[in-house]
Amino acid sequence: MRRLVPAPVAVLLCLVLTLVCVHAEEGTDWERRYDAGFARGPIIVDGIPNELSWQLAPEVGLFTRFQSDDLTPQFQTMAKILWDEENLYFLIAVDDPDIWSTMVEGDKVCLCREETIELFIDPDGDGKDYGEIHINCLDTINDLWIPNNEFKYANGDPVDWPDLYSWKQQGMRHAVMNHGTVNDSTDVDQGSVFEFALPWSGFGKIAGSASVPPQPGDVWRINVNRYERPRREAGRSQELSGWAPLNLQSYHVPDRLGYVRFIEDGR
Repeated sequence: MRRLVPAPVAVLLCLVLTLVCVHAEEGTDWERRYDAGFARGPIIVDGIPNELSWQLAPEVGLFTRFQSDDLTPQFQTMAKILWDEENLYFLIAVDDPDIWSTMVEGDKVCLCREETIELFIDPDGDGKDYGEIHINCLDTINDLWIPNNEFKYANGDPVDWPDLYSWKQQGMRHAVMNHGTVNDSTDVDQGSVFEFALPWSGFGKIAGSASVPPQPGDVWRINVNRYERPRREAGRSQELSGWAPLNLQSYHVPDRLGYVRFIEDGR
């Protein structure tokens, strides 16, 4: 395996504030749009975004806090999206002065009890049968099937929690590169970089009527969300943020997920 010195998270996040993103468009009010470019060359999923495709890809745009009167996050988050014939790729870098988590077993309880990154993916944009993927700094994964934002079966009965894990993103590859000392509150960390490759063949029942793989010009509904939670002794409040601004109640607002258009050759 190649070992290269990774760019500091602070450098990646600095690009968020300085890069002019011609492909990441903000609509009026809550609407967010992004053109996901086609990856030219292989993507090594290792949490080290040194591939040219990642370097050239624009970031999705600034994240917004919710459940707060102040919409500007204190801790910055950067995200990029790419695709090719085989996979949908995500890159997320977070500014985090204290990297921590205790949850090492996936698909058991919600990783949102601690610090986590969450991907919401609704390929056909119908607000039903969408996917939710969690990852934490220990590279623990939850992949969940969400029937609708009311968490009810088609007949109106509440969904049993184990059924939420009835979908697996088969073949998913993921990695975390932590820049700091995990679970050590005595020092100041820089943050973490998360990377995903989601094979098109793994979307299964959440794909709905969407073309899989998508065709250039197709649009999927996607959001990237973050739980920044302090330890109890830290004395500061949690910070919940997302790329596409939601309402002030829940991340589960599928009609407000971002619009991600798949493009090829810059078109």
